[in-house]
Amino acid sequence: MGVADHSHLLSSAYRFGRAFNMSNQILLSLSGSCLLQPIPRKGNLLDFLDMPQFVAEELELRGLNLPVEMIRGKNAATLEKMRDQADRVHCPCLILYQDEPLDFHGNPDGSTSYLKNLGRAAKMLGCGELAVRVNCPSESILSISAAMKSAVDMLQQFEVNLLIRPAVKPVDFPEVIMDLVKRIGGFHISAMPSFANAYATGNGIETLRKLAPYSAAIEVTISGFNKEGRHIGLNLEEYIESLLNLGYVNKLSIDWCGTTNWVQGIQKARERLMELMGREDPVA
Repeated sequence: MGVADHSHLLSSAYRFGRAFNMSNQILLSLSGSCLLQPIPRKGNLLDFLDMPQFVAEELELRGLNLPVEMIRGKNAATLEKMRDQADRVHCPCLILYQDEPLDFHGNPDGSTSYLKNLGRAAKMLGCGELAVRVNCPSESILSISAAMKSAVDMLQQFEVNLLIRPAVKPVDFPEVIMDLVKRIGGFHISAMPSFANAYATGNGIETLRKLAPYSAAIEVTISGFNKEGRHIGLNLEEYIESLLNLGYVNKLSIDWCGTTNWVQGIQKARERLMELMGREDPVA
């Protein structure tokens, strides 16, 4: 499918979403980096295979996105056990993601080989998507998009799609991500923006407006809440309202970046997001 067809389908889906108030289709999940921290007041770390049950029962979320560092050193049998455990407690592993950007300009073969290994791991975990950041100087976008297109095609042997995550430092502006997605084209490439990146661009609402139609998932960056219950830093209510007005119907992933009790912070975030979306219970 060409780029124009891809954009047309996304645009049509968004119009449909706005017309029928489909916010109840948004699945709330967790960006799992916080699970590498001890549980507050208990001091113990969660066992890898216990994480899905904790997310489902304590945080009441119905999806888990795993950082690459969480699976380093794990063998295939452990990753497959994780997939089975996550499915059993109805909190499937959705996205495997990496923070460190890949260099498709300076090392396209190495980046493609690395993505292949991540794709294999994602399949074992049951993740349908792999999310990465990319070093993309504007003068190199042609060669980078060509190399990434081949990498996206390669990932289809694992039935895994690729998501591009914009960086915060230095900030990736939405035009770069949009250009990459459009140049690569097809059904198997999307974006995974974050509220942190949107805020860092200086115009968060406009950034989300541009990137949401290209996005399979969006990270809801949570820094904590003040005594009045309002989010610290970016305007959470305004950001969520803008996505709902756009008709966004894909995944939201809570990404805890605060310094206080992370379990309570995520629970508060979930409650607030459900309220803003007019819902009482998570999608089963």
